[in-house]
Amino acid sequence: MTTTLPHDLIRKDVRDLPDYNAGLALDRFREAYGMDCVAKLDSNESPLGPSPRAIEAMRKAAEGVSRYPDATNAALRAAIARHTGAETDRIIVGNGSEDLIGALFRAVIRLGDHVVTICPSFGLHEFGALTFGARVTKLPFEAEWSFPVEAMTAELRNAPRVLIFSSPSNPAGPVIGKDAFRAIVNAADPATLICFDEAYVEFIEPRLRFDALEILGASGKPHIVLRTFSKAYGLAGARVGYGITSTAEMTKALMKTRNPFGVNAMAAAGAIEALADTAHLDRVLHDAMAERKRVAAVLTEKGYPCAPSQTNFLFFDTGKAAQEFAEDLRRRGVLIKAWQEAPFTSWARVTMGIRAENDAFLGAVPDRSDKVA
Repeated sequence: MTTTLPHDLIRKDVRDLPDYNAGLALDRFREAYGMDCVAKLDSNESPLGPSPRAIEAMRKAAEGVSRYPDATNAALRAAIARHTGAETDRIIVGNGSEDLIGALFRAVIRLGDHVVTICPSFGLHEFGALTFGARVTKLPFEAEWSFPVEAMTAELRNAPRVLIFSSPSNPAGPVIGKDAFRAIVNAADPATLICFDEAYVEFIEPRLRFDALEILGASGKPHIVLRTFSKAYGLAGARVGYGITSTAEMTKALMKTRNPFGVNAMAAAGAIEALADTAHLDRVLHDAMAERKRVAAVLTEKGYPCAPSQTNFLFFDTGKAAQEFAEDLRRRGVLIKAWQEAPFTSWARVTMGIRAENDAFLGAVPDRSDKVA
């Protein structure tokens, strides 16, 4: 029997949301294209994988999976506290930082609330807010990919419910400067929650780093900083991220809107060891930084403008419909992500893999330098 849903069963604002632009799993790629993947560069995963110590900890934790994990994630939160210097009662962990974005919006968004973000942006910064009936303002980057500080501060005068954006930016890659960030925080109304997404913070060059938590803490304004173990720490499949809030009260509220067992026991054990293995992290960062510089130079030489990146990926203009460009590469076994957010539908994002994967990508990209000279 075929079931027909009542026309108004699914909320219109949910029906109208676009699908999440996810990367393609390897087994699905093989099934769809009848070949093995040469270079999977569409999801910003670490090509070196997680720390061997993390893998061993996860194997050991698997022996106890008949039991529920600690709902408070006390051991992992303590490890994050040691790593960041934040108090444990201001730390919340979740099933990836996406889980915490959802928990945040569930906790604070009311129908018709105003949310401000940037464009292009991580999709859930916009879609997550729209799911709960918010109206979203998207502010474009300035020339040369500088953050729209003046536009952001102007919007903040209207006291939006939430300001949410990432730095380094996903998908573009630029990083905001310390003075610019301070100006934005200073302009925020105390009624506005600032959500600062630092999913790629580990990849920032030392000369460009600053302590966002210190600036936010000194402001006395409500905030949360989001980070993840999916990127630099190589635990994308384990799904574990964390947030550092401005108050224990906010953490307690988000615990109510997050799933009760937000992080499974194996993921928590792996994350603790991933934090401890700094040598593995250093190798991941070194390789990513070296490869993004090399690949950006080759792409530019081939005629593809790149946004300045402080991440493990590059955002570049393909010069045509990005979905068509990405499909051409898929048929050669190379996966990248075509961006679907207007007006960036000619842009694509490519992860920095190992050198051989990046060479396969560069070899599959046609030279168009003569067309843009």
